[in-house]
Amino acid sequence: MVEIIIYRDPLKDPTEVARVTIEGEVKGDTPTAESLRERIADEDDPIISNYTDGRELLQYLESSYSNGYVMAGYDSEESRRIVEDLNDEAYLDWIRDSELDAQL
Repeated sequence: MVEIIIYRDPLKDPTEVARVTIEGEVKGDTPTAESLRERIADEDDPIISNYTDGRELLQYLESSYSNGYVMAGYDSEESRRIVEDLNDEAYLDWIRDSELDAQL
């Protein structure tokens, strides 16, 4: 699975507050996870509603949730490679081969 993990207080006492998959599923029972579920479902969200693919969503979350108090990171080096390093054609091949639905 390709995921972003969001942690609160990452340097002192890392606590996982949410996971988001490339398929747009949000895992967790925290206010952060609930907020992300609502934002992804909200067609009027000024930022997330512009993303149509889980890859775009994960790139946004990885960059926007990394601010010191909260930190987002890929669950594995393979996830980071898929989201950040594959060109568009290779990514589409990976989606087809993995049979994932990454359309949001």
